[in-house]
Amino acid sequence: MKPIIGIVEWPYTDKDGDLIYEVINPIIEKVSQYGGIPIGIFPTQIENYQNKKINEIKKLTLEEKDDLNQSLKICDAIIKPGALRIYGYEKYIYNYAFEKNMPYIGICAGMQLMAAHQKEMKNVRNSESNVIHHSKEEYAHSIKIMKDTLLYNILKKDEIMVNSRHNYHIENPGINKISAYSEDSLIEAIENPTKDFQIGLQWHPEMLNDENTEHIFESFIYEANKYKLKRK
Repeated sequence: MKPIIGIVEWPYTDKDGDLIYEVINPIIEKVSQYGGIPIGIFPTQIENYQNKKINEIKKLTLEEKDDLNQSLKICDAIIKPGALRIYGYEKYIYNYAFEKNMPYIGICAGMQLMAAHQKEMKNVRNSESNVIHHSKEEYAHSIKIMKDTLLYNILKKDEIMVNSRHNYHIENPGINKISAYSEDSLIEAIENPTKDFQIGLQWHPEMLNDENTEHIFESFIYEANKYKLKRK
């Protein structure tokens, strides 16, 4: 059986004003394309995430955490897609993956969540910079990849072109190792050196159809398969 990839669903208000949860199609398609079974991971608490401020949302109860655990137990890996805000249930999901050494890819806000793990930290809004940080173009800028990193081992390249759809960046990787920088020295990728496969990417590989995206998702699904077999 293929590995089950949990994709963290994000609260959103659609153009009709309906409160929904969303995951963009390319992430689901990439997981399926490279051999995984995508499933959505939803919060287990009833909250108005879309209209409340972060500090107004109550913390998960023990029962809600136990319920969330039931969803996470069937997963062999987790993807945290980009989003405008990071909620408590998303932090709990990453902590679960962290404690279980479960394969994890954090994209954009998902990387920022990794950086903030086990510490209080605020993301920095992009201001003066030579890099375009919010673009619909296929490729916006290049990044330099550090050797002796998981990302380098996956891509076997010192430099690649990436897209860019973010308004914030991190200044400190927290407990993680920096894997890549942009042209103007902003952190573009991080990884946890104490885990088998937990990486954060500031760009959006799911929106690209190149060999770099192929290698990233193939490696991720391979690690999910290893995790699945290890659990048996």
